[in-house]
Amino acid sequence: MRTFNENDVLGDLDRDEKGNVVVLEDKNGRKHDKQRKPVNPRGYLTDPKTNDVIENMTGQPMFRADEVDERGELPAPFAIEKHNFNPHKLMGDFDYQDGKPILMKTSQGFYIDKKARRVNKHGWFAQAGKGDLLDKDGRKKFDKKQLNDDDIHKLFNYNGKRFDIKDVMG
Repeated sequence: MRTFNENDVLGDLDRDEKGNVVVLEDKNGRKHDKQRKPVNPRGYLTDPKTNDVIENMTGQPMFRADEVDERGELPAPFAIEKHNFNPHKLMGDFDYQDGKPILMKTSQGFYIDKKARRVNKHGWFAQAGKGDLLDKDGRKKFDKKQLNDDDIHKLFNYNGKRFDIKDVMG
């Protein structure tokens, strides 16, 4: 589906300074994430019996082992369009003034939306303590290291013109 996101099948892993996933290995060479769940060389969660790539919230198979290439990469078009997402599902519920969301703060200093859900200073749903961006269902969509000052990087159209995702959200 066009709503597929790489983070739906990615294990709980850190990223290096370039934003690449850092896969962990035990002393026997088996790859795993920080929760000791098995992953392939690309960091995608795998079923220990079938080696199928599984969804990280439900554990349901997403890609059969024979669909994944020898390096552990997902099949096309999913390998190319890894970060499909609906920005509306990442943005809190706000009233707006002059086109900008009106953010509220708790007594502890955290930003929240109208439904008291935690957001960051830009209005995106954020994971407490980590800064990763989540969708409304609590699924991680962007790792903090993929962000620019807790905001989604500027995007580019096919002609190379830069734009901000919030400028094109309807």
